[in-house]
Amino acid sequence: MQYGPGIAATFLYYFTSTAVIFTIVTAQTVGGGLDGFPKQMGLLGGIVGGLVGTYFNRTNSFSLSQLEGKVTRKQLIKMLEKMGYEPTEEDKDDQVVVYERVGMSRFLSGKIFVQGEGKNTFVASRAIHLRALKRLLKAKT
Repeated sequence: MQYGPGIAATFLYYFTSTAVIFTIVTAQTVGGGLDGFPKQMGLLGGIVGGLVGTYFNRTNSFSLSQLEGKVTRKQLIKMLEKMGYEPTEEDKDDQVVVYERVGMSRFLSGKIFVQGEGKNTFVASRAIHLRALKRLLKAKT
């Protein structure tokens, strides 16, 4: 199940935007052109920004069967509700349910995609949201 951009696209997005900002700010600070030191600082800032952005915001997925212990789909839904997510869309063909936060927080956090295939359930979202969800599910079991 692949939702959202891959690791390379996420890194490139954060690298590029951070590198441009670092280069311009450094050039303005030292009062020179964009050559030399500002480019080096932009490159360094871009690499750091790309790595941090990729770590927290890349799209990741897992299966409930990968977790230790017995975690049911009902427990998953309860944990999503506990985290503030509610179902917003459902695709009947792929059996995908899209969970999203309510209120203004939905603009700052990504969606969580839950796909049921027989007895197995797959979950996909930003890495930071999945880490929190896994932590809650492991604490529950």
